[in-house]
Amino acid sequence: MSDVRKPAPELAAERTRDLREVNERLKELVASLRTEKDRLAEPRAPSATPAPVATAQGGDLETRRLAAELALAQESIAHAHAERDRLRARVAELEAENRRVSDQYVSVQDRSTELTELFVSLERLHASPSRADALAAIQEIVINLVGSEELAVFERRGGGLALVHAFGVQPRTLDGLSLGEGAIGRAAIAGRQYVAGRDGDAGQGEEDLTAAIPLRAWGDVVGVLAIFRLLGHKPVLGENDHAVFDLLSTHAGVALRLRDPRGPAAR
Repeated sequence: MSDVRKPAPELAAERTRDLREVNERLKELVASLRTEKDRLAEPRAPSATPAPVATAQGGDLETRRLAAELALAQESIAHAHAERDRLRARVAELEAENRRVSDQYVSVQDRSTELTELFVSLERLHASPSRADALAAIQEIVINLVGSEELAVFERRGGGLALVHAFGVQPRTLDGLSLGEGAIGRAAIAGRQYVAGRDGDAGQGEEDLTAAIPLRAWGDVVGVLAIFRLLGHKPVLGENDHAVFDLLSTHAGVALRLRDPRGPAAR
């Protein structure tokens, strides 16, 4: 099987084994060269008579042969070092790829978990037997998926906004808002989301406001979901949060209007 089809951990293990084998061969070759060097360095007993010319020539041939073998061995060592470096680089690449795939897998798992929680929460929202249950489902989505324990839900009534649910905030500071007043009132009348840091300053008393999401039912804006300070572990909103806002804008308004004590058709 080719390297392309093998999993990254298996490729890394195989490259590591190859690298170990190359190192073992290098050790054996170096040991052999050292032995040969020691042998050539041994002192020779002086000859009683001048060495014959043939013997001297034979020694020169032996020296040249050993020099050639040494050159080949050094070349082999250089190639082995280059192969070792190549294998090390490849192992590093595989480890980096393995970490990238692992991080991506964790990210996909986290996203899958968030989507599952959102689906369950929306299902609970639409299956709520009462208005209080629907508001509790909205609160659960904001806490668990957006990461805020400070929120308020308003409904459009007449020319103003009526506070129908608050969690983690003082209701008296929010009751009696008018349409067009502050970021919350503007979201109710214009039907556009407000996100702090993106859409300018909020109104007076809304300094802690993070987002104002218009709630729609049958094409009309029927209320606003206001989200205030985020939890400490979440400094800013992410892409997933805006997707949750879009779903809440569509589903929460319908769920509340269907459970309106004045009747589903009240607008």
